[in-house]
Amino acid sequence: MAGYCATRAKHGSLTTQVMIKFFSTYFTIAALGLLILTGCNGSKHFTKMGAKQEAAGLVHEAAGSYFTALQKKRANVEAQIGLKKNGQLVLNEMLNEFAKTKNFGTKKEAVYAYHKARDYRDRVQGVGITLQLADFYQADYEEVKGAYLVDLYDSGTTLLEEQKYAEAEGVFAEIRSLDPNYKDAKDLADIAYLEPLYSEAKKSMDVQYYRAAYSNLEKVIARKPDYKNAVAMRKECLEKGMYTIAMINFQNASGVEGLDAKVSAYTLDALTDIKDPFLKVVDRENMQMIINEQQLQLSGVIDENTAVQVGQLIGAQALLSGTVLSYSEKRGTLKSKVRNGYEEYQERVLNKTDGKYYMQPRYRPVTYTEYYNSNTCTVSFQYKLVNLKTGEILKTEIIEKEVSDEVLYGRYDGNAGTLVPAGQSGPNLNISDRKALQSLIGGRQDLKSSSELNNTLFGNISNQLSSTISGVVKEIVK
Repeated sequence: MAGYCATRAKHGSLTTQVMIKFFSTYFTIAALGLLILTGCNGSKHFTKMGAKQEAAGLVHEAAGSYFTALQKKRANVEAQIGLKKNGQLVLNEMLNEFAKTKNFGTKKEAVYAYHKARDYRDRVQGVGITLQLADFYQADYEEVKGAYLVDLYDSGTTLLEEQKYAEAEGVFAEIRSLDPNYKDAKDLADIAYLEPLYSEAKKSMDVQYYRAAYSNLEKVIARKPDYKNAVAMRKECLEKGMYTIAMINFQNASGVEGLDAKVSAYTLDALTDIKDPFLKVVDRENMQMIINEQQLQLSGVIDENTAVQVGQLIGAQALLSGTVLSYSEKRGTLKSKVRNGYEEYQERVLNKTDGKYYMQPRYRPVTYTEYYNSNTCTVSFQYKLVNLKTGEILKTEIIEKEVSDEVLYGRYDGNAGTLVPAGQSGPNLNISDRKALQSLIGGRQDLKSSSELNNTLFGNISNQLSSTISGVVKEIVK
C-alpha cells in the first residue's frame, strides 16, 4: 500500500508539473496573441473601445482610444466626434487644475500646469481635432508667467553675485525656455556658463598649465568669441606652452642605402599629422631656413653634438634623433603541390520504374595545383628624444617590426565551378569544404613586393613613434 501511494504521489507530482508547464505555455502564447492582435487592430476597434469607455464614464481612457483610432484613420467620423467631446472634457480638467494652482499654488506650478494643458491641446490638434482653450486662460497664464519670470530673474542674478554659476545657468536657461528675449537673460546665461571657464583658464595660466587653460578658452570662444580677452589669452597660451622638437636626419647602420631618408620622411609626416596645437616639429630643411632668416651661418651636419646650439637658435626644447639598426628582406620561393580532386558532371540515366530519363551527378577523378609564396621585411629602429636644456633623455626606444604577405591559391585547367575536393574514399561533398576549394582557386595570386612591405613597415614605425612622442609632449605641457 505504501509503495502504491508513493508511486501514485510520484505520478501525481509529474502530472502536476506537466499541467503547470502546459498552462504556463498556454498563457504565454495567449499573451503574445493579445499583443499581436492589439498591434493589428484597426481604427474601428479603438473606436468601439472608446465608446465602451465613454459609456462607463472613463473619460481619459475614452479620449486615448479615440485618439489612437484617429492616428490609424484620420477620416473616422465617429472617432472625431468622440475625441472632440471627451478630449475637451480632459482639457477642461487640466485648465481647472491651472486655475486652482494659479490661485492657491505656486507660480511655477501654475505655469507648468498651463503648459500641460496647452501641450495636450496641440497633441490632439495633431490628429485634426480642435479643442477650445478660452482666451482668458491665455491672459491668466501670461500674468502668472510674468510674475514667475521676475522671481527667476532675481534668483538668477543673486546666484551670479554669489558666484554659484552652475545654478545660475540653470535658472537663466529656464527663463529663456519661457521667454527667449526676456531682458538680458541670454547675456547673463552666457556669463553663468563662461565665467567659470574663463576663471579656471586664468588659474591654469598662473601655474603654467597652458594646455588646460587653452582647452577652457576654446570652450569660451566657441560660445562667445568676444568674451573679455579670451582670444588674446588663448594666443598667449600657445606662445608660452609651445613645445618645439628639432628633428635631425636619421642615421643608417643597416647597410641598406636610403633607409635613413625614408624613415625620416615617414616620421616627419606622422609627427606633423598629430593634432596637438602645442607641438611644433622643425626638420633639417626648416632649421636652415630659420637660421638663414636670422642671418646666421650653420655649417656641417646637424648632429647631437651641435644640437644644443641649433636648438637655441631655433627655439627648440628637444631634439629627436634616430638610427636604423638593421633591416632584412626574406623573399619566398613559389612552392607548388598537386592535389587530388573530382570533377562533377551530369549523366543521363534511365529510371526503370517509370521508364523516364533523369540526370544523375557523377564524379571523375582529376588533379589541381596548389601554390604558396610569402615575402617578409624586418627592421630594428632606435630613436631618442633629448631635452636640449638639461641633456635629459626624455624617451628612447628600440622598435622592432616585421610585416609579411603570403598568397595561397590553386589552379585548375578545367571548369573550376565543377571542382570538388577529395575525401578519404571519394569526393567530399561538404558544402563548406567545396566553397573553401572554390575560394582557393579564385584566390589572390599577386604577392606584395618588398617595396610595398617596406612602406608599410616604416609607416608602422613612424606611427608608433609619433604616438609615443605625442604622449610625452602632453605630459610636459599640462
